[in-house]
Amino acid sequence: MALQQLRDWLLAPYYTQAAKQKCDVEYYAEHSAEYNAEHYAEFNAERPQIHRRLLVISGDVEFIENTIDVLLAELPGQCIAEAFSESQLKGKNRKMLLGSERDMAIFHCHESFNPGNFLALAGTIKHGGCLIVTCPSFDKWPQQHHASFISYGYESNESAYLKRFITLLLDDKHTAIHSREGTRLPNQDIPYLDAKQDMGYLDTYQDSQHLLPSLFSSKDQRAAFNALSAQFKEDNLHTLVAAPRGRGKSSLLGIFIWHLLNEGQHILLTSTLFENVHSVFRQIDRMCEQNKTSTDDSKHPHVEPFSSSDKNLNKVLNKTPEKKRRVGEGTLEWVAPDNPMLFNGHCDAVFIDEAASLPIPVVLNIIKNHKQWLLSTTLQGYEGSGSGFIHKLIPKLNFHLRKSERKSVNIVELHTPLRWFTHDPIERFVNKACLFDTSGENSESFLGGDEEDGVKTVEAQLAPTHSFSDISLSKTRFQRLSETALEDVMKLLTLAHYQTTPDDLMRLLDSPDLILFLLYQGSKVIGAAVVNEEGGEKLRDIAENIATGERRPKGHLGAQQLTLVSANPALATLKYWRINRIAVNPELQGKGFGTFILSTLEKAAYEADIDSLSTSYGSEDKLDRFWQQNKFVCVHKGEKANKASGETSVLRIAPLSDRARTLSSEVASIYDAKKKQTTYDSLSASLQLLCVTKLRHFIAGYRNLDNIWGEINAIALCNSLHPTSNHTAPLFDVLGELFDNQTNERHSELIKLLQQPRPNYDSLSDTLKTKGKKGTTTALKQIISRFIIKLDMAD
Repeated sequence: MALQQLRDWLLAPYYTQAAKQKCDVEYYAEHSAEYNAEHYAEFNAERPQIHRRLLVISGDVEFIENTIDVLLAELPGQCIAEAFSESQLKGKNRKMLLGSERDMAIFHCHESFNPGNFLALAGTIKHGGCLIVTCPSFDKWPQQHHASFISYGYESNESAYLKRFITLLLDDKHTAIHSREGTRLPNQDIPYLDAKQDMGYLDTYQDSQHLLPSLFSSKDQRAAFNALSAQFKEDNLHTLVAAPRGRGKSSLLGIFIWHLLNEGQHILLTSTLFENVHSVFRQIDRMCEQNKTSTDDSKHPHVEPFSSSDKNLNKVLNKTPEKKRRVGEGTLEWVAPDNPMLFNGHCDAVFIDEAASLPIPVVLNIIKNHKQWLLSTTLQGYEGSGSGFIHKLIPKLNFHLRKSERKSVNIVELHTPLRWFTHDPIERFVNKACLFDTSGENSESFLGGDEEDGVKTVEAQLAPTHSFSDISLSKTRFQRLSETALEDVMKLLTLAHYQTTPDDLMRLLDSPDLILFLLYQGSKVIGAAVVNEEGGEKLRDIAENIATGERRPKGHLGAQQLTLVSANPALATLKYWRINRIAVNPELQGKGFGTFILSTLEKAAYEADIDSLSTSYGSEDKLDRFWQQNKFVCVHKGEKANKASGETSVLRIAPLSDRARTLSSEVASIYDAKKKQTTYDSLSASLQLLCVTKLRHFIAGYRNLDNIWGEINAIALCNSLHPTSNHTAPLFDVLGELFDNQTNERHSELIKLLQQPRPNYDSLSDTLKTKGKKGTTTALKQIISRFIIKLDMAD
């Protein structure tokens, strides 16, 4: 009986929809003579609408399969249910969900649970639909979850994240729960809502040229379009469009671009992946398709409402969009973020979609070449929170604009949800579960901000004091925090970090190697430091393998990097506290609170018998100065910029024990030699030995070419390579034979390539006559092998 009631509750919207469609036919038959879009909108607004729902089925696999079979048997024709497992959405696979919609989705979570996948799938459910989550029984689920991110040597017996998640499900009165123990429905009535209050669409706005009332799905979209059009007309389009998911950001871009194309403009559109902008192209295709079928022959034809059941539209939606569009004299082309077309300025405007997924330097480099540009970004989503991006980018954009004698960035926001209704139960649950900052949910702006930079800051009402008399630092674990404290800490960390995803919260709650230090001013949290415990006895059994590059276990980022750089297993067995993140309330930055956190943290580490503190972060002037002033020495710098921030990572350490000081000085000398591009024959005997040791690891396949390029570079730069050298050591003779199968010209070209700071794989492949990166690496291994053999013979 309970299962039948659950089925009735689940399918109620579709029975209601069928009845609604029947009423539509009757309405049209009765009012066909006076029928128009506005009258239908008024009639439709009187109709009851239904919120999205969340159903959790908890139990063993057999119970769940039987339940699903009963619930989804003989679904109404207009309802489609799709099932997804964690493995199907793993990694980039969930990109297939971008821009898609569905009535029902089943998310099977027995094998694992990924918050980002849950959020991504929830975002595809349209109004009236249901997200069904299947999982083990609540009492077993936290113990059965096996997180892939747990650091080597640590164990996690249960997931604190899932315990919290289950508590939220049980406390949420809008979530339906079904298990062997019973069934809980939110209520026995169909969850109708008042369409007049909660629906923000079916606007009656009439554009003066070619945009019909039904084109915009919300007043937000209409207002945003008006603002963008005015900005472009005034040659003032330097704008950020920001919105949470499901607000129609992509369709707004499509409408606006189509409008510009009709005006004969030439537009470039870029994003991390072409798939990210499929929905933008689909919106343009809808309007172009309707344009073809319009009976209006005017210059700017009307665009009628386009039903999702229309065959022509389905053809448009199902095809993979090409990367170019032409409307009249206007053109649109998608190009990759590194395409030279973005930097020559030969277009009327450039659009960057999901700008938060691109490095800030890349965004700045693109827009500085264009007078008119538009950035769009999702504020909160599985791709990563845009708040860190906004706080870092907007001041840089304003600085750029002031140099160009313009004012500041225009900010356009969309608030009204379109795929679901306002006060949607699923969105509210997601915001609470992911600890998304919804402080601006009911205000005029998500961003808020001061008058100068337009950036929202955390409201703390803090005393503007330089005194530390009322400041205290406490050590704890994430699992021990109250919900309020957890929310406050996540706000701070999100502001301090470029991108924060829902998965980060799970890592913070479930990683047993994490320690949390909280800085209080009175009872208010004003700062936080997240610390990873690394190295020590947990790595002793594989220290040798880490030193050669043969093993790269989970976690222990700082300990592993130090060991790999030095090829010294002793560094793996030191005990480290790596400062993963450190954050201070924006209103109090620059007043010494960060230094206070570090100094207090150092005392706690010393008392805990920790050998060294370490930190790894994206290098920028302000951060470099902060860590230098706090006596953290740089011992390694990455070769490649981080894809998200555009910054190159650096590793700094602050040794506390005598043993750590001795070993860290060795690592510092390695870094110094590499930074100065010291030649092999100028290195100390110990560093020459280290160089050869790393090359042996490379030949054995334990280190990649990028990892030992500095060693190859040191050999290529030494004076012994030049025929005019009077060097009498065997190195000259050895290197003279290394390339005995090459012409003098090719020998010279290869030497020049090996002397470059970074490997140029294409040029190396051409010179060595190899195919691809793998072939080039193999050829260089052969050359280095002969070098090592000759060197051994000389000794």
